[in-house]
Amino acid sequence: MDQASHILLIAGSAEAHDIASQIAQNGQGMQAILRAPERSFGPLAVPSQIWAPASVGDMKFFLAQQRITAICDAGHGFDSDVSDMAAAAAAEMGLAYVRVLRPVWPIDPPVLRAASARAAADMILPGARVFAATGRGSVPEFTPFKGAKLFLRQNGPKMRSVLPDFVEPVFGRPPFTSAQEMALFRELDIDTLICRNVGGVPSRPKLDAAREMGLRSIVIDRPAPPEGAHVLTSAKDALEWLDTL
Repeated sequence: MDQASHILLIAGSAEAHDIASQIAQNGQGMQAILRAPERSFGPLAVPSQIWAPASVGDMKFFLAQQRITAICDAGHGFDSDVSDMAAAAAAEMGLAYVRVLRPVWPIDPPVLRAASARAAADMILPGARVFAATGRGSVPEFTPFKGAKLFLRQNGPKMRSVLPDFVEPVFGRPPFTSAQEMALFRELDIDTLICRNVGGVPSRPKLDAAREMGLRSIVIDRPAPPEGAHVLTSAKDALEWLDTL
């Protein structure tokens, strides 16, 4: 990568941290944006800020203002709106863009698949005790709630909007083992798991635990990458791509 290059890293995944760490060691020009604090896996090794575009025009203004020459999008797999806006802005401005997405998990019966959090909510059985790892922003998708209780995983208690009565937060920071997840599910008397297909090893134990326990499991399909985008599956591939710029 040319030293004059100024790369925007869209963070929100473990791969983004690996990319930032390597780029920081090389002394190459990069800054990062993160949609929300809960997308963080800890401090990034390059300058970063919490920000997300509201529109393609918003993204274009930011890219021009920051003199960005290329975008390495290693954002959360379910932040497809940000990815779509970034890819569109890059195409209109003639900037290089790549999307970094780890392979998703293969999902086979009896595990159920849903196209969205709303679709998963519609599949909840009356009276179910549901454990969801779908993010706080998904709560409106579960309203009205058909089950008995929705236990929602969160990184930690923060001053935010009040959760509805049917939701109970469960605090904890990954990674978790399958044994830890099984113990938690037993403690909360969970009978249904809803999670997103983010792929990778660290997020998999909850699904493995649910399957081992015979819980009803619903996995939300990951959104497709931006149409026509160049997609890479690892931080290593992304770093090799950056070297070609």
